[in-house]
Amino acid sequence: MQVVGMYGYVDKYNFVIAVARTISIMDRSVLVIDATSDKKYKYIVPAIENKDKYVTQYGEVDFAIGFNNYEELSNYLQENNIDINKYSYVLIDVESADTYEKFSGLEVNKSYLYIDTNLVSVNKNEELIKKMREENPEKELLFTKVLYRAYMSRAATEYLEEKIENYGVKWSDEIYDISVDEQDTMVNIDSQYSGLIDVRKHTKTYLYYISEFISKLLGDESSKEILKQIKRRKN
Repeated sequence: MQVVGMYGYVDKYNFVIAVARTISIMDRSVLVIDATSDKKYKYIVPAIENKDKYVTQYGEVDFAIGFNNYEELSNYLQENNIDINKYSYVLIDVESADTYEKFSGLEVNKSYLYIDTNLVSVNKNEELIKKMREENPEKELLFTKVLYRAYMSRAATEYLEEKIENYGVKWSDEIYDISVDEQDTMVNIDSQYSGLIDVRKHTKTYLYYISEFISKLLGDESSKEILKQIKRRKN
């Protein structure tokens, strides 16, 4: 099992869902843990009636919805005889310092930091990284940088680097610049209303990002093979 931290004060749930669906297309089991501050996935993933906290499947991906902390999730999994180690990948979407602290029970193997250049996002990300450093004073904070729908000016880049440099953050050699155009937005909206995660309907540019992202994450699949498998799936 590989635990992947999807960190950053950015509305990245559509991208996380697309990543998770693509992992499942590549025949790996995957669980997405919603650790967003306002439980965004609850309003996207089809709900289980009369349940506030649950694990459910959507688009061949399991989602952990409505949990306030990792202890609640762990207890739920134990009570329902679900072994978290059965998953090839666990993705956890964390936006804030508060939710990071509440879900810090999982040992994360790879961390992505999603960046938007507006000041709210930058300052919230600083709070998140500060909390991570406080919780892990000796641990290397290594992130893969994901510029998500962001236009990085020199001033914005310098401001971000200045904000987080005191926490000993290091960047991997990978970097992703994810743009989302009107067609991608419409595909995301259609998926939410139809209940089908159809990654292949996205633009060529978006699919290129996804295939490169997944190739690096899995480590044993080429981006060309991933793209081919995406196009073979109808939903």
